[in-house]
Amino acid sequence: MTDERLQSVFRLHGWWINLLSVILGIATAYFMTIQSLKVELAAKAEAVVVGALDKKLAGFEVLLKEGVVNKEQFYRFSSDVEARLIRIEDYLIEYSGENLGKR
Repeated sequence: MTDERLQSVFRLHGWWINLLSVILGIATAYFMTIQSLKVELAAKAEAVVVGALDKKLAGFEVLLKEGVVNKEQFYRFSSDVEARLIRIEDYLIEYSGENLGKR
């Protein structure tokens, strides 16, 4: 090959290499942009989900705190129930005693 023909082949290959480099650079930038957008959207979605879960847990904690009785309230309630049951038992004993005499 002559020097001129060899130089034209190298120029032609150089041009294709430059074109291929530009195309690969554009494709890389495109896919990296898409990937970064996906990561940002996933982070935002995760933040929204975590926020919603946090609100639900806070509401659940409030319900638990309002619905739970302390020891004093529990003992007062149990003694009230016990007193009522004793009164019912006494009433039933007296009432059944009256009926026994009538039979």
